[in-house]
Amino acid sequence: MLQRSRLIVSALIAASALGLIASPLVGAEQQAIKRQDLLTLELHDIQGSDMHVWVAEVAPGAATGRHSHPTPRFVYVIEGAVVLELDDKSAQAFKAGQAFAEMPNEIHNFRNASTTEPAKALGFQYARTGQALQSNAP
Repeated sequence: MLQRSRLIVSALIAASALGLIASPLVGAEQQAIKRQDLLTLELHDIQGSDMHVWVAEVAPGAATGRHSHPTPRFVYVIEGAVVLELDDKSAQAFKAGQAFAEMPNEIHNFRNASTTEPAKALGFQYARTGQALQSNAP
């Protein structure tokens, strides 16, 4: 089953990188960050856990706002560039083809590095079945 899960995730990464899995970017005034869930898969080898795979389209200048995740989140930038702003650390920019991790309970903001061009990112996160994937920070 683990090998099947890896195959599915690999296929989704390849399809996303080729732009085969996408939806139109919604205007920033309607929705600044549009997240599309691609896969939620029960991890049989880690009982009571699910793997979540999503793609996010980030409008020019858009940001998530400060938040955290209860488990690690791994992000691969497909298009454009994004900035990860961690509390008490220098902001880091990542461009298409680069990846980064957001560690558990680390308060951060994720934003498009450009005010004129959209960005797109592919994310992976495992969590307990039914667990919230993120929570807003004050």
